[in-house]
Amino acid sequence: MRNFKLTIEYDGTEFHGWQVQPDVRTVQGEIMRALGELGSGVTVTGAGRTDAGVHAAGQVANARLETRLDAPTVARAINAKLPHDVRVRGIEEVPLSFNARFDARSKTYRYIVTRRPTPLWRRNFHYYGGELDIQAMRWAARELVGEHDFSSFSSSADSSGTKVCRVMTTELVEAPPLLSFDITADHFLHTMVRSIAGTLIEIGAGKPRDIKHIIEQRDRRAAGPTLPPNGLYLVEVRYEGQAGKIG
Repeated sequence: MRNFKLTIEYDGTEFHGWQVQPDVRTVQGEIMRALGELGSGVTVTGAGRTDAGVHAAGQVANARLETRLDAPTVARAINAKLPHDVRVRGIEEVPLSFNARFDARSKTYRYIVTRRPTPLWRRNFHYYGGELDIQAMRWAARELVGEHDFSSFSSSADSSGTKVCRVMTTELVEAPPLLSFDITADHFLHTMVRSIAGTLIEIGAGKPRDIKHIIEQRDRRAAGPTLPPNGLYLVEVRYEGQAGKIG
């Protein structure tokens, strides 16, 4: 039995999310199918369960299987068998004890908004055409940093035990016509990033909202709308011992 750490990118448009589900197409399911042609006893564990329509530039998974192939050979073989909208862009063999989900120390998500209406980007970015106060959005985003109960930004479908997350960094970058919001935390609640992005858009549009007050309410109705999944990307997962910024 070997254990491989995979770094994966995918266009989530035509997937019903990451996690294997019966009778629907998922990223985890495609990877398991491809690996099943390379060895036996295949299990695949992802660092995060992205929703339907959400993309990834840096999803991480560990794949356990019985095989004599080395990591570079596994990478070439799996990419030859994967469909056009998912690809393994990095692989390394790791100890059998490594678990991509439980060993993760932080994840970084990015939500990208385009200010220009175009059918070419509709699958990859969320369009918003109104005026935005970018500085007000930056000030509001800074209020998210720290350890808080993020119930106000979590969907009712979230079944996680604790709603407390530790947000390490936030960043809002304007590169016209794109506006991207990055957030790094130890973990995330269901629809949390999309709900935060929707709230920041409302603040930028001039709606009087106070992030601290929203957090204190612990009520989903206190925050802004949940933006569509097409603008959201899982961009990085970090583990113990990795150099550089956490995220």
